[in-house]
Amino acid sequence: MIALRWHLKKAARYALVVSAAVPASLWFGRRPTKKPRVRVLTYHRFRTSRHDPFSVDIEQFERQMCWLAEQRLAISLADLDEFLAGRRQIRDGAVLVTIDDGYREIWSSALPILRRYSIPAVAFVSSADMTTEGPVEDRSSDQDCDARLSPSELSSLPAGSVEVGSHSWQHRSLGRMTAEEAGRQIRKSKADLEALLGRPVTAFAYPFGTWKDFNPTTTALLTKAGFRFGFTSQHGAISANAEPYSLPRIKVEGGEGLWMFKRLVSGALDSWWLVDRSLWWLQQSGGLTQP
Repeated sequence: MIALRWHLKKAARYALVVSAAVPASLWFGRRPTKKPRVRVLTYHRFRTSRHDPFSVDIEQFERQMCWLAEQRLAISLADLDEFLAGRRQIRDGAVLVTIDDGYREIWSSALPILRRYSIPAVAFVSSADMTTEGPVEDRSSDQDCDARLSPSELSSLPAGSVEVGSHSWQHRSLGRMTAEEAGRQIRKSKADLEALLGRPVTAFAYPFGTWKDFNPTTTALLTKAGFRFGFTSQHGAISANAEPYSLPRIKVEGGEGLWMFKRLVSGALDSWWLVDRSLWWLQQSGGLTQP
């Protein structure tokens, strides 16, 4: 069943990418006005895992980061902030790299590559999932394990130009709890991370990120807590002056070649938001679970 679902989704992604290659003028009868847009890429795991779309092998990740560096497309969270506020022009097609869930592979595998190619990134972490501190040799570096970042590893990320953002306190859907519970998840995660890092944490990624996981109440709670951004799992591009608490992202999946990555960056999967909007109920029930 897992393999079947894998192949069906890959077929759908490839079909959308191919259709996106058709010039827009053929679909709409005229060339649409093009304004600068930014895309936010989402990663989760850096390992080889058959039929796991959330795992990208580290060699594939390095090829992708190398290409972004060659094209000079990578921007930082601060760049995105300036772009959203209309204070800075950014090259159309620029991307922000984000990594969810706080697995130790961020520190052990992804960080050296990000440093090598001078790619800024944002790591979204649930503060309750941090591992207890201990000697590195006591914790397996095997990429197949489910070890999470330790406090010292997490606090070392900003030195490598990786900003740390919140993924809530316990990685639970904010949209499926009371406002009081959601507020606690937001405030505690921010307090935990800021106490560890000694710096403001301004970005938040909604756990799961489907249409049932964020709403006007969560927006108000993020604003009150002092967050400046809220990132979802909905696909699409970001224009200047976009709503900062429901920002879309593009998921980078395993098992796809560099050609596919280039197409994602160019916007070939932007219209996957139609799938996001129509199948959120499957995502919530576990049929298309999003970490």
